[in-house]
Amino acid sequence: MRRAGLVLLVVLVVALAVAAQLVDLPDGAELRALVDGAGGAAPVAFVAVCALGTAVFFPKPVLATAAGLLFGVGWGSALAIAGFTAGALIAFSIARGLGRETVRGWLGERLAVLERVFARRGVEATLVIRLLPILPFALANYGAGVTSVRARDFALGTALGLVPSTVLAAVLGDALSDLGSPRSIVALAIWAVLAAAGVWWGRNLITAAARAS
Repeated sequence: MRRAGLVLLVVLVVALAVAAQLVDLPDGAELRALVDGAGGAAPVAFVAVCALGTAVFFPKPVLATAAGLLFGVGWGSALAIAGFTAGALIAFSIARGLGRETVRGWLGERLAVLERVFARRGVEATLVIRLLPILPFALANYGAGVTSVRARDFALGTALGLVPSTVLAAVLGDALSDLGSPRSIVALAIWAVLAAAGVWWGRNLITAAARAS
């Protein structure tokens, strides 16, 4: 699943770069004008999209980057973090309803990694999961639901831990407001490199934890 997510991110980056050169796409100012024209419905709709996307394994960096493009860095980051946290709680609640054995089938030995991390205090443990890519975001949400962590601690740790990566993605998304410019192409390249590094780092951490068990 990590490899599939990385492939999807790379494909999206390439598609955006090619489209920027071949198609007369609306620029950031035009997109934000459309968002402003939608009034209060636009932020609500975006938070809902982030929440549902998180629950169904849609790549979080794509949505965080879109937040920066559509709403700017500050407002976009706040909306994305709210949506991602809501989506994480949706997945958390679904997992608690489905039960441990069902989630174990998805995570396998990685569930043991989560259990060892969540053996610590809930907020700090969730921060570790969010700040270090020990597991993909969506899988960690479902896995946390069958550990002993409290929903309140999980929500707080998730919201705090999402700040660095979400703001970075929003900054990159804001750079795409001039789609097709050298600045936007560089931002896309940085985004792809960071996504690849995150997948690589997370895989190494999981492997090390499995060997230590």
